[in-house]
Amino acid sequence: MAKLSYVIYTCDSGSILPELQRHDEITIRRGQVELRRSGKTPDTRVRAGRWQLAADQAALRALFAQLESVDCSKLRRVEPLDAPDGGHTTSCTLVYAGGKTCELVYTPGVTYTGSEAVTGPVEAFLRGLKLPPEME
Repeated sequence: MAKLSYVIYTCDSGSILPELQRHDEITIRRGQVELRRSGKTPDTRVRAGRWQLAADQAALRALFAQLESVDCSKLRRVEPLDAPDGGHTTSCTLVYAGGKTCELVYTPGVTYTGSEAVTGPVEAFLRGLKLPPEME
C-alpha cells in the first residue's frame, strides 16, 4: 500500500452560459484543504479566487486511511454506448509519494467499476466542508 500524499478533485461546469462556466479545483492534503476557482472566459461572472477551507483533522485522517486501502489497478473505466450531450466533468486524482497517480475522469456518461471506494469517501468529505461566507 503506497502512502497517499494528496487528493485533487476538480469540477468543470457543463452546458451553461460561457460567462458562468467555471473550473473548481480542491486539493486535499493531510493538514489543509484548498479551493481554487476560476472562470472560463475573460468576461466571467464567476467569483474566482483561492481559499483555505477549514477541515476536521479526524475526518482528514479517516479519508486518507480509506483511500490508501484502494487498489487503483482494479478500477476500470466504462464508456457510455451513447455519450450524452453536455454535462459537467469531474475528476479525482490520488497522488502518492514518489509521484505515482491514480486518476478518475468522469466526462458525461462515464463510470468506473469499483470507483465507489474512491468517490464515496471523497464526496462525503467534501460535503462536510464549509465554504467561506463570501462564497455562500
